Amino acid sequence: MKRKIKKNRQLINLFIAYLLLPIIFTFLLLLTELKGVYAATAEDPYRPLYHVTPELGWMGDVQRPLYINGTHQFYYLNNLDYSWGGNGTAWAHADSTDLVHWNRKPIAIEKYQTPYGDPWTGSLVVDKDNTAGFGVNVVIALVTMPYENQSTHLWYSTDNGNSFQYYGIVQHNPTGSSDFRDPKVIWDEETGKWVMLLAEHDKVGFYTSYNLKDWQYVSSFVRQDVGTIECPDLFQLNVDGDSNNKKWVLAMGANGFNYGLTTGTCYFVGDFDGQTFTPDTGSDISWLEEGADSYAGVTWDTPYTNGNYRYFISWMNNWNYALQIPWNNYSGNASIVRELRLNTTINGLKLQEVPVWNLLSNFNQVMDIENQTIYTNQSNILDSYKGLSYSIETQIDVSDLTNGKFGFSVRCGLNEQTNITYDKSINQLSFDRSNSGTIVNVNEFTSPQRVTADPINGKIKLTILVDVSTVEIFVNDGQYTLSNIIFPSLTSNGVRLWTDDHVHLDYLKIRNNDNNMIN
Repeated sequence: MKRKIKKNRQLINLFIAYLLLPIIFTFLLLLTELKGVYAATAEDPYRPLYHVTPELGWMGDVQRPLYINGTHQFYYLNNLDYSWGGNGTAWAHADSTDLVHWNRKPIAIEKYQTPYGDPWTGSLVVDKDNTAGFGVNVVIALVTMPYENQSTHLWYSTDNGNSFQYYGIVQHNPTGSSDFRDPKVIWDEETGKWVMLLAEHDKVGFYTSYNLKDWQYVSSFVRQDVGTIECPDLFQLNVDGDSNNKKWVLAMGANGFNYGLTTGTCYFVGDFDGQTFTPDTGSDISWLEEGADSYAGVTWDTPYTNGNYRYFISWMNNWNYALQIPWNNYSGNASIVRELRLNTTINGLKLQEVPVWNLLSNFNQVMDIENQTIYTNQSNILDSYKGLSYSIETQIDVSDLTNGKFGFSVRCGLNEQTNITYDKSINQLSFDRSNSGTIVNVNEFTSPQRVTADPINGKIKLTILVDVSTVEIFVNDGQYTLSNIIFPSLTSNGVRLWTDDHVHLDYLKIRNNDNNMIN
């Protein structure tokens, strides 16, 4: 009898477990959605999930991608010997069909394969008309190498940019200066020539060629208030998406110390006649963003962008502390891909950038708040979410907030947080990472960043992208952008929304990312 009762109890327990199994599974699934699954580990605690990083070693300047047969080919400088102090860079390679998921490829240009040193920053083009004589649709790379201090060398690829062969030097350094670098090459339809831009200390030199081998100097653009110029770019965009109104943009890596900024991308809007760039009358220098960690940016287009926008990607680092940041297996990452448009604003024509359109659709929405007012001393409405890789999208009505503040704290933990604050009394948004975790004790890292962001129709719109060690903030659909790196503990996974008065949320969404999109 006892055996029968025991057997019945076992059957009952099994039946209860069977009934509870779906509930337990649903709970675990919900827990995973709220907290996420992360690639970051104690051995590699800062590696982001949706930003391109080198598998190993140092990451330097990004190189302008090419769109070939439906795939974006992306390159960046990579020193695999960084861990033991080795020098020199190779051209690392990754590709993507959607600009969100990236596949690492074998090295495209190895370092120290010629007597002229290692490949530095350069530019790639597809030679559709075989102007260089290597074949139709051959990929040509014009690259700075450390011969004659700095000179321009040609490499070519007959396999769509997967591997390159060395041709030779095509531009000797006429002065021997150490500032003769970073060639950027475009095809000018009006003149039927290739145009090259070179960074030459305080100026951008313009050169033209029929064959990508023989180059003639034609003009310069001088700017003496932005430090040593690097990584110039020249492109044309439709203004406000109007194909009947086009303007040229000259951009360059620069130092913003005279403008209350650190290193970043400055630009000028004007006209280009195939030889000379002329800024618009009355226009002046503009800066692409106000964050500290977006440098050596590059742009590219595709047939489907139709001149309405270009893609943009940059190196998320800063030379004022790049060699001091913590690292384990790798150092450095790229920004997300952004869409760059030239729009009319109250301050004239401005470049505005937003995340590539399909990025957030790859995340999993875990929180959706609508039409809710938040008050001071109220408990944190975001307390249930814990994560390392996610997005926050919100629109906040500040029309009746006279002198108050509101803010988000991300990557919150024990004595660690990164703060984003909006002060309505002066319409100012600030970013502060001075208590974000491991910090680099230099002003460019520890000082708050501030921008004046006026509400639009009484509202402030924010898209905040957090990815383990990166924070990218887009204000009012690209009116302002701030990109920064942080180094918190893995346990700092909280998010907080606060106000010292009251604010009304039109909406607030959090999307969690638990996928490693770089393979």
